[in-house]
Amino acid sequence: MFIFIKHGDNQQFLANANCSVLLLLHYARRKVGLPKTETIDLCDETGTMKLFFLMKTPGDYASKFLTARNTYYVCKVERGAPGTRVESAYKAFVPLLKNPEPELIDALRTQCDLLERSRVKMLRIQEAKKVIPIESSVNLTVSLTKHGLSQQPPFPTCLLKAPLPQLSGVNFLPKSNIHAQDLPLTSLVLPLALVCRKLLCRGLFTY
Repeated sequence: MFIFIKHGDNQQFLANANCSVLLLLHYARRKVGLPKTETIDLCDETGTMKLFFLMKTPGDYASKFLTARNTYYVCKVERGAPGTRVESAYKAFVPLLKNPEPELIDALRTQCDLLERSRVKMLRIQEAKKVIPIESSVNLTVSLTKHGLSQQPPFPTCLLKAPLPQLSGVNFLPKSNIHAQDLPLTSLVLPLALVCRKLLCRGLFTY
């Protein structure tokens, strides 16, 4: 399957579309004298871009997207200046023709504007997703502080790791290999409460 590719001052060459999109673009780039680093695409005679440069699977056969014996133009894809915040922006789709038709220029400009607006919209959505978790964390901190609550655990973790005090007549843990830090918090708080109540009854605690 062959197609015609026009460029320059009514120059054209034949290209075999029974190859990968990547190989076809590499061949077209070499035929029009562009470096390998230049981003290009093909458009038909109405100015409809094929958007090959955005393909996630450039190994697909180009014949799936092109029509045999049709004419296509090589277009440069101009992006933002490298190293700047707008380096991924779409600036223009420029046909490599000496005297392109105004209708062709308009069609390419319209597609470029649509693609750029879509890129900016997607960027704003991604930025909004990053801001929401940060704002939620800040609001939670402010709410806790406003109501006089601490962000720290209500029970000091160091007390859970420390050995329980040994008081006469009180056995907190059975005689086994179980340690205080291995038990849930509720199993420690209840015995402590009972001990404190017992000591208060004996008058050992003073206010």
